[in-house]
Amino acid sequence: MKALFTGLLLCISYYGFSADYNILTFGAKADGKTINTKAIQMSIDKCSEQHGGRVIIPAGIFMSGTIILKNDVTLYLEDGAELKGSPDSKDYPDQKTSEGKKATWALVVAQNVKHIAIAGHGTINGNGAVAAFQLGDDTAPGYKGVRPNIITMVNCKDIEILNVHLLNSAHWMETYVRCEYLHIKGVQVYNHANLNNDGINIDSRNVLIEDCNIDSDDDGICLKSDDPNIPCENVTIRNCVVASNCNAVKFGTGSRSGFRNINISNITIHKASEDNFRHWQSHIKFIDQPITTIAGLSIENVDGGFTDNVTIDNVFMEDIQTPIFIKLGKRGALKSKDPASFNPGHVRNITISNVTAVSHSKITSSITGFPGYDVENVVLSNINISTMGDGTADEADAPLPEKETAYPESRMFGATLPSSGLYIRHVKGISLQNITLQTRNMDARPAIIMDDVKNAQISLLNTEQTEITNAAIKLINCESVIWLNPKVTNAPFPVLTVDGEKTRAISIVGMKDEKDKIKSSDIVAKGAVSIN
Repeated sequence: MKALFTGLLLCISYYGFSADYNILTFGAKADGKTINTKAIQMSIDKCSEQHGGRVIIPAGIFMSGTIILKNDVTLYLEDGAELKGSPDSKDYPDQKTSEGKKATWALVVAQNVKHIAIAGHGTINGNGAVAAFQLGDDTAPGYKGVRPNIITMVNCKDIEILNVHLLNSAHWMETYVRCEYLHIKGVQVYNHANLNNDGINIDSRNVLIEDCNIDSDDDGICLKSDDPNIPCENVTIRNCVVASNCNAVKFGTGSRSGFRNINISNITIHKASEDNFRHWQSHIKFIDQPITTIAGLSIENVDGGFTDNVTIDNVFMEDIQTPIFIKLGKRGALKSKDPASFNPGHVRNITISNVTAVSHSKITSSITGFPGYDVENVVLSNINISTMGDGTADEADAPLPEKETAYPESRMFGATLPSSGLYIRHVKGISLQNITLQTRNMDARPAIIMDDVKNAQISLLNTEQTEITNAAIKLINCESVIWLNPKVTNAPFPVLTVDGEKTRAISIVGMKDEKDKIKSSDIVAKGAVSIN
């Protein structure tokens, strides 16, 4: 990240010694009615022509259509300033990328420029609730509407977004595509005016997001990878609060090239302030509070990308349906010219540590690949998850479909999973260290299910239930699994169930005293289990 900070320091120094251009000088009117697009654009153009500086938006409400940032320009919103998006779609003309492709409409656009910023303590209001932009869900079949983002930047370098308030986009709040050296700090996002109201979307390199507060209807902070040749990489996200009705921190869904070197730390996640569209409790079974976030941490690699070297640390989440969702799939094969030879890529080297979560559904945290394609090298450490419980014996025994080509979402397997805490399938190399799984109500499902898992190690596992009615761990067709230092209570049910013709090399190691020792009656096994 050294290059990132060097670029940002250069950017800050540059702005500090440049001139100011007040949009009032160019004829802008702060009456909340006049369309000031031309006046603001003239300010930006003049600023850039004169080797850069700040375009000042003073206190007042300034209505505008699309404005385009140029090299070396900071758009600076003073206290009490509001740049408000026009309610007329005609004020957002089509934009083209340098490759000739149509770009997403936006209130503020930047393309192929450098040393740019949006700063100050004012507000950019997308005005996204107006009738012209209430066009429905853009993922629905046959959708043809166009709604502007607030910020769209493509192929830009040395970008700062500092301290501004971003409010009520008609679509995504802000998106950065194929950009480099991007710093987003202290930004307040509130996005509940429309469907598809994401908070921050990143498909770029060398990115630092810090000290932000995001409250959105759709995904909060979303990493994307839509170019098959350019991964989303070298991204640090830290010290943020994220509220969402969908996924709080998400990789995907677009994952054509993948995600590399992603570091996320010190994140607080909770339910959104409003729920105008989702109403999960009304149409998904077994959700026990009215407003919830779909998933706290969601890593989805389904379009052939390569997700590698992800570190997530110190996350507190509440109001969650599913705390952790990791999925390797092959949805991209459906659009491939040769589906049979489609390469689904990989998900590997994922470390998630120091997580406290309170969930409100029976959709368990899950880590899943699909037959022949494993998620690889995952470490979960110091994880404490409280779940609602209420799982039944029938749910514990229900088969789970693979759905490797389906749209990835934590509920893709149904409204309940067979385990109460963690469901792990098609994984090679996983370490579970100091894991506490608590159910607030009785649950007949095993706390952990591993199915087709190889090279697993479990240590310091604590399962807490109001009444124990099933195994702590169930292994199905697993190989080389070690359970270290298990703590066994006088449960009326076996603590470990082992099944499957392919199961072998299952070891329980480290009994410290006689009262903790696992007996043969504590195991239901159809496979090789050794106890030491």
